[in-house]
Amino acid sequence: MTSQINGLNQGNRNANDGIAMAQTAEGAMEEITGMLQRMRTLSSQSANGTNTTADRQALQQEVDQLSQEITRVSNDTTFGGKKLLDGNAAVAAGVNIQVGSDANQIISFKLSFSFSVDGLKTASGSTLATTGSGAATLVDISTSTNAQSVLGGIDKLIRQVDSKRAELGAVQNRLESTIRNQSNISENVSAARSRVRDADFAVETANLTQFNILQQASSTILTQANARPQGALSLLRG
Repeated sequence: MTSQINGLNQGNRNANDGIAMAQTAEGAMEEITGMLQRMRTLSSQSANGTNTTADRQALQQEVDQLSQEITRVSNDTTFGGKKLLDGNAAVAAGVNIQVGSDANQIISFKLSFSFSVDGLKTASGSTLATTGSGAATLVDISTSTNAQSVLGGIDKLIRQVDSKRAELGAVQNRLESTIRNQSNISENVSAARSRVRDADFAVETANLTQFNILQQASSTILTQANARPQGALSLLRG
Protein backbone atom coordinates (compact mmCIF):
# COMPACT_ATOMS: atom_id res chain seq x y z
CA MET A 1 0.00 0.00 0.00
CA THR A 2 2.80 2.40 0.86
CA SER A 3 4.40 1.92 -2.57
CA GLN A 4 1.09 2.61 -4.30
CA ILE A 5 0.47 5.74 -2.22
CA ASN A 6 3.97 7.08 -2.89
CA GLY A 7 3.57 6.37 -6.60
CA LEU A 8 0.20 8.12 -6.78
CA ASN A 9 1.46 11.17 -4.91
CA GLN A 10 4.54 11.43 -7.14
CA GLY A 11 2.33 10.99 -10.19
CA ASN A 12 0.26 13.96 -9.07
CA ARG A 13 3.39 16.06 -8.64
CA ASN A 14 4.44 15.05 -12.16
CA ALA A 15 0.98 15.94 -13.47
CA ASN A 16 1.18 19.38 -11.86
CA ASP A 17 4.54 19.91 -13.57
CA GLY A 18 2.93 18.84 -16.84
CA ILE A 19 0.13 21.37 -16.35
CA ALA A 20 2.66 24.11 -15.69
CA MET A 21 4.58 23.17 -18.85
CA ALA A 22 1.43 23.12 -20.98
CA GLN A 23 0.32 26.46 -19.53
CA THR A 24 3.71 27.97 -20.32
CA ALA A 25 3.48 26.84 -23.94
CA GLU A 26 -0.17 27.85 -24.27
CA GLY A 27 0.51 31.30 -22.83
CA ALA A 28 3.26 31.88 -25.40
CA MET A 29 0.94 30.69 -28.17
CA GLU A 30 -1.69 33.16 -27.02
CA GLU A 31 0.84 35.96 -27.47
CA ILE A 32 1.71 34.66 -30.94
CA THR A 33 -1.98 34.57 -31.89
CA GLY A 34 -2.36 38.17 -30.76
CA MET A 35 0.58 39.25 -32.90
CA LEU A 36 -0.75 37.37 -35.93
CA GLN A 37 -4.11 39.07 -35.46
CA ARG A 38 -2.37 42.44 -35.39
CA MET A 39 -0.53 41.51 -38.60
CA ARG A 40 -3.87 40.71 -40.19
CA THR A 41 -5.19 44.15 -39.30
CA LEU A 42 -2.08 45.81 -40.70
CA SER A 43 -2.37 43.73 -43.88
CA SER A 44 -5.93 44.88 -44.37
CA GLN A 45 -4.80 48.46 -43.91
CA SER A 46 -1.91 48.04 -46.36
CA ALA A 47 -4.17 46.44 -48.96
CA ASN A 48 -6.28 49.59 -49.11
CA GLY A 49 -5.68 51.46 -52.36
CA THR A 50 -5.58 54.85 -50.67
CA ASN A 51 -2.20 54.12 -49.08
CA THR A 52 1.00 55.58 -50.46
CA THR A 53 4.31 53.73 -50.65
CA ALA A 54 5.44 55.62 -47.56
CA ASP A 55 2.30 54.51 -45.72
CA ARG A 56 2.97 50.88 -46.57
CA GLN A 57 6.61 51.18 -45.54
CA ALA A 58 5.51 52.43 -42.12
CA LEU A 59 3.07 49.54 -41.80
CA GLN A 60 5.77 47.13 -42.94
CA GLN A 61 8.08 48.29 -40.16
CA GLU A 62 5.55 47.23 -37.52
CA VAL A 63 4.97 43.92 -39.28
CA ASP A 64 8.74 43.32 -39.31
CA GLN A 65 8.87 43.87 -35.56
CA LEU A 66 5.96 41.51 -35.03
CA SER A 67 7.54 38.85 -37.26
CA GLN A 68 10.79 39.05 -35.32
CA GLU A 69 8.98 38.92 -31.99
CA ILE A 70 7.02 35.83 -33.01
CA THR A 71 10.26 34.07 -33.91
CA ARG A 72 11.88 35.23 -30.66
CA VAL A 73 8.99 33.87 -28.59
CA SER A 74 9.22 30.61 -30.53
CA ASN A 75 12.93 30.28 -29.79
CA ASP A 76 12.94 31.51 -26.18
CA THR A 77 9.89 29.89 -24.58
CA THR A 78 11.29 27.34 -22.14
CA PHE A 79 10.22 25.25 -19.16
CA GLY A 80 12.81 23.73 -16.86
CA GLY A 81 15.49 24.46 -19.44
CA LYS A 82 13.54 22.70 -22.23
CA LYS A 83 12.59 24.77 -25.27
CA LEU A 84 8.95 24.23 -26.13
CA LEU A 85 8.08 26.02 -29.37
CA ASP A 86 11.13 25.83 -31.61
CA GLY A 87 10.32 22.39 -33.03
CA ASN A 88 13.35 20.66 -31.47
CA ALA A 89 13.49 16.87 -31.51
CA ALA A 90 12.88 16.49 -27.76
CA VAL A 91 9.40 18.03 -27.86
CA ALA A 92 8.63 17.01 -31.44
CA ALA A 93 8.91 13.34 -30.45
CA GLY A 94 6.46 13.91 -27.60
CA VAL A 95 6.52 15.00 -23.97
CA ASN A 96 5.50 12.09 -21.72
CA ILE A 97 4.06 12.92 -18.30
CA GLN A 98 4.29 9.93 -15.90
CA VAL A 99 1.03 10.33 -14.01
CA GLY A 100 0.48 6.88 -12.52
CA SER A 101 2.20 4.69 -9.98
CA ASP A 102 2.96 1.98 -12.57
CA ALA A 103 4.90 1.80 -15.82
CA ASN A 104 3.39 3.29 -19.00
CA GLN A 105 0.73 5.29 -17.15
CA ILE A 106 1.50 8.44 -19.11
CA ILE A 107 -0.21 11.40 -20.77
CA SER A 108 1.63 12.79 -23.80
CA PHE A 109 1.56 15.81 -26.08
CA LYS A 110 3.65 16.87 -29.07
CA LEU A 111 4.90 20.24 -30.27
CA SER A 112 6.16 18.96 -33.57
CA PHE A 113 6.82 22.21 -35.47
CA SER A 114 8.41 25.58 -34.89
CA PHE A 115 6.10 28.47 -34.04
CA SER A 116 8.32 30.96 -35.86
CA VAL A 117 6.85 32.70 -38.90
CA ASP A 118 8.67 30.30 -41.22
CA GLY A 119 7.69 27.26 -39.13
CA LEU A 120 4.03 28.22 -39.00
CA LYS A 121 3.94 28.99 -42.72
CA THR A 122 5.37 25.55 -43.50
CA ALA A 123 3.19 23.68 -41.00
CA SER A 124 -0.02 25.36 -42.15
CA GLY A 125 0.70 25.20 -45.88
CA SER A 126 0.04 28.91 -46.18
CA THR A 127 1.28 30.84 -49.23
CA LEU A 128 1.31 34.29 -47.62
CA ALA A 129 4.00 36.66 -48.89
CA THR A 130 7.27 36.65 -46.94
CA THR A 131 10.85 37.78 -47.31
CA GLY A 132 13.99 36.13 -45.99
CA SER A 133 14.25 32.53 -44.84
CA GLY A 134 14.49 30.48 -41.68
CA ALA A 135 14.68 32.57 -38.53
CA ALA A 136 14.95 35.71 -40.67
CA THR A 137 11.58 35.17 -42.38
CA LEU A 138 9.37 38.27 -42.31
CA VAL A 139 5.77 38.71 -43.39
CA ASP A 140 5.68 41.09 -46.37
CA ILE A 141 2.88 43.64 -46.80
CA SER A 142 5.00 46.23 -48.62
CA THR A 143 2.74 46.18 -51.69
CA SER A 144 -1.01 45.92 -52.15
CA THR A 145 -0.57 42.54 -53.85
CA ASN A 146 1.52 41.16 -50.99
CA ALA A 147 -0.91 42.55 -48.44
CA GLN A 148 -3.74 40.71 -50.22
CA SER A 149 -1.63 37.54 -50.11
CA VAL A 150 -1.12 37.92 -46.37
CA LEU A 151 -4.82 38.56 -45.82
CA GLY A 152 -5.55 35.36 -47.70
CA GLY A 153 -2.94 33.27 -45.91
CA ILE A 154 -2.43 34.50 -42.37
CA ASP A 155 -5.65 32.92 -41.14
CA LYS A 156 -4.04 29.52 -41.74
CA LEU A 157 -1.24 30.45 -39.36
CA ILE A 158 -3.76 31.61 -36.77
CA ARG A 159 -5.73 28.38 -37.10
CA GLN A 160 -2.52 26.37 -36.79
CA VAL A 161 -1.67 28.05 -33.49
CA ASP A 162 -5.22 27.92 -32.15
CA SER A 163 -5.49 24.22 -32.95
CA LYS A 164 -2.40 23.46 -30.88
CA ARG A 165 -3.66 25.71 -28.08
CA ALA A 166 -6.90 23.70 -28.00
CA GLU A 167 -4.91 20.47 -27.86
CA LEU A 168 -2.87 21.73 -24.92
CA GLY A 169 -6.05 22.85 -23.19
CA ALA A 170 -7.41 19.31 -23.52
CA VAL A 171 -4.16 17.92 -22.10
CA GLN A 172 -4.43 20.25 -19.11
CA ASN A 173 -8.00 19.06 -18.51
CA ARG A 174 -6.86 15.43 -18.61
CA LEU A 175 -4.05 16.11 -16.17
CA GLU A 176 -6.37 17.95 -13.78
CA SER A 177 -8.87 15.08 -13.94
CA THR A 178 -6.08 12.59 -13.28
CA ILE A 179 -4.92 14.56 -10.24
CA ARG A 180 -8.44 14.59 -8.77
CA ASN A 181 -8.92 10.88 -9.37
CA GLN A 182 -5.53 9.87 -8.01
CA SER A 183 -5.90 12.11 -4.97
CA ASN A 184 -9.11 10.27 -4.18
CA ILE A 185 -7.43 6.88 -4.65
CA SER A 186 -4.46 7.91 -2.52
CA GLU A 187 -6.75 9.14 0.25
CA ASN A 188 -8.74 5.88 0.27
CA VAL A 189 -5.65 3.67 0.19
CA SER A 190 -4.08 5.74 2.98
CA ALA A 191 -7.23 5.27 5.06
CA ALA A 192 -7.13 1.52 4.42
CA ARG A 193 -3.47 1.40 5.42
CA SER A 194 -4.26 3.27 8.63
CA ARG A 195 -7.05 0.82 9.46
CA VAL A 196 -4.69 -2.11 9.00
CA ARG A 197 -2.03 -0.46 11.13
CA ASP A 198 -4.56 0.45 13.83
CA ALA A 199 -5.91 -3.11 13.84
CA ASP A 200 -2.40 -4.54 14.14
CA PHE A 201 -1.64 -2.15 16.99
CA ALA A 202 -4.80 -3.20 18.85
CA VAL A 203 -3.94 -6.88 18.45
CA GLU A 204 -0.38 -6.38 19.60
CA THR A 205 -1.55 -4.34 22.59
CA ALA A 206 -3.97 -7.10 23.57
CA ASN A 207 -1.24 -9.72 23.18
CA LEU A 208 1.12 -7.69 25.34
CA THR A 209 -1.51 -7.25 28.03
CA GLN A 210 -2.22 -10.98 28.01
CA PHE A 211 1.49 -11.75 28.25
CA ASN A 212 1.90 -9.39 31.21
CA ILE A 213 -1.06 -10.99 33.02
CA LEU A 214 0.33 -14.48 32.47
CA GLN A 215 3.77 -13.39 33.60
CA GLN A 216 2.38 -11.83 36.77
CA ALA A 217 0.30 -14.94 37.49
CA SER A 218 3.34 -17.17 37.04
CA SER A 219 5.36 -15.01 39.40
CA THR A 220 2.60 -15.17 42.01
CA ILE A 221 2.31 -18.95 41.79
CA LEU A 222 6.07 -19.33 42.02
CA THR A 223 6.21 -17.07 45.07
CA GLN A 224 3.44 -19.03 46.78
CA ALA A 225 5.10 -22.34 45.97
CA ASN A 226 8.36 -21.19 47.51
CA ALA A 227 6.59 -19.92 50.62
CA ARG A 228 4.93 -23.24 51.54
CA PRO A 229 8.13 -25.25 52.39
CA GLN A 230 9.39 -22.31 54.43
CA GLY A 231 6.14 -22.31 56.44
CA ALA A 232 6.36 -26.04 57.11
CA LEU A 233 9.97 -25.73 58.24
CA SER A 234 9.03 -22.98 60.66
CA LEU A 235 6.37 -25.22 62.23
CA LEU A 236 8.88 -28.05 62.74
CA ARG A 237 11.33 -25.69 64.40
CA GLY A 238 8.63 -24.39 66.67
